[in-house]
Amino acid sequence: MSESEHGGHPNGSGYRAPVGLRDTLGQRSVVITAHVDPDPDALGSALGLTNVLSREGWEATPVCVGTLPSFAPALPGWESIVPYPARVEDAVHHPLILKPGDVLVVMDTPSAGRMAAFHDLHEEVLRECQVLVFDHHYTNTQFGTVNYVDPTAAATAEVVCDVLDAEGIHIDAPAAACFMTALLADTQGFRTESTSARSLLRAYKLAAAGAPIFPLAQLLFSTRPVSGLKLWGAALQHMQAEDSYLWTAVTQEMLREYNSTLEEAEGLVDFLLATRGTRLAMVLKEEPSGETKVSLRTVPGVDATQIAGAFGGGGHQRAAGCTVLAPPDAAAKLILPLIVRELTPSACR
Repeated sequence: MSESEHGGHPNGSGYRAPVGLRDTLGQRSVVITAHVDPDPDALGSALGLTNVLSREGWEATPVCVGTLPSFAPALPGWESIVPYPARVEDAVHHPLILKPGDVLVVMDTPSAGRMAAFHDLHEEVLRECQVLVFDHHYTNTQFGTVNYVDPTAAATAEVVCDVLDAEGIHIDAPAAACFMTALLADTQGFRTESTSARSLLRAYKLAAAGAPIFPLAQLLFSTRPVSGLKLWGAALQHMQAEDSYLWTAVTQEMLREYNSTLEEAEGLVDFLLATRGTRLAMVLKEEPSGETKVSLRTVPGVDATQIAGAFGGGGHQRAAGCTVLAPPDAAAKLILPLIVRELTPSACR
């Protein structure tokens, strides 16, 4: 759907969202998913919409591709989540979830390939399905039949809630808790550059609908296990600093030594960026398969997507990521020259 075909935005932000969500969904079965190994915005948005649609009479099935995050049991409706393997080798014998004529709703996912094995194994049946994309990444490839994509939003949850408001669909307390989790996480407690008056207004509406701010903020920001602290300590010990950028790696060996998980490395890259004089921070996270997930954070004036995009990744200018099919040391050798180039003033390039 082109930008000119969009309807008005209820908050007057300049974004113009597609209308007709009810008509698009029809009476069909709805499957709701997000990018592999979903973060709070992805899973919170998916479960928030699942709660709303289930209450309104749709058959809505939430699907988690990859690892179910530890915070999931705190979200209303999490028990209905259907797990799906991230790797094709593990999913090849898994029954298909989508049927021809179904609607697939994809949250917080800039490209179809970020659904990993779910996309690969459903690629043929997807041609016979409606695909609705909700996202706030400006690198989104508009791969849906209908794309609700607003790069000015601080979180995908904002986009979903705006569309529900435009349709006159009520957001009740269980859905509000899911959406609030998403909004709190992606704004880091309303502290990111993308946080706007619109974000605060949405938070007010969700709180008024019954979403508890303090317990959710505690869940997201104040429940790090001791194993996670030990993991951070190991990663910080191996940190490397070059001029205005910092980087480190989280390896499978570290995870085994401290009995920790890759999820416990979340937030480390933001911690590194908070170092005085740092313009870019990177954390390389080694997967069991041997490939490396890359998290990048930057200050204004440095575009993380220019680096992540070279490896098929994306995100936002200040926060982006990608996957490199190599272990961390080899991945670093590929990425570091791009970091140096991005940090070099244009006149000196």
